[in-house]
Amino acid sequence: MLNVAVLCSKRAPGLEALRERVHVACVLDRQLPRGHDREDFDAATASLLLPYDVDAVILLGYLYILTDPMLETFPGRILNVHDSDLTLRNDDGSPRYPGLHATCDAINAGEHETRSCVHLVTRHLDAGPVLARSNAFPVAPFVSVAAVRGEQDIVRAYAYAQREWMMRSTWGALASEALGRLIPQKVAA
Repeated sequence: MLNVAVLCSKRAPGLEALRERVHVACVLDRQLPRGHDREDFDAATASLLLPYDVDAVILLGYLYILTDPMLETFPGRILNVHDSDLTLRNDDGSPRYPGLHATCDAINAGEHETRSCVHLVTRHLDAGPVLARSNAFPVAPFVSVAAVRGEQDIVRAYAYAQREWMMRSTWGALASEALGRLIPQKVAA
């Protein structure tokens, strides 16, 4: 059976659904202390994960961009669950809705639905290959109107609720699906 580690920041949405599908060896709630170096923090995180002999690392609600110490310790084996459709791209090929405010950004841009994706983590923010994508979650018409009117309090509140809806209903299953594509022989075992 596949052996995975989960990195989160305060909570890991979809963790229970993921545990139903794969063996979760450890869950690390990591929060970068003020003034600490990112690479040192990632080196320490990698050191904490090594004894678990994990096949993959999954980022569930993890708020930090990984640096070389993590990427080099687990090459091609780190997956991020993200709250936007990363198959949507800008003209230059970059993801249309990267980062921490992706759901809100999509709604403000006039998208009529949102999705979550799981992608392979690379050095570029939310730009790695997409391995799984959720079903569509429609945006309520009143929110589209609020976005046009610039009523950001309504948009932000709705975007938070939309993200929660996506996280709770799809993230564990999406992570499992992506793991099956990344390491199929272990998921099938």
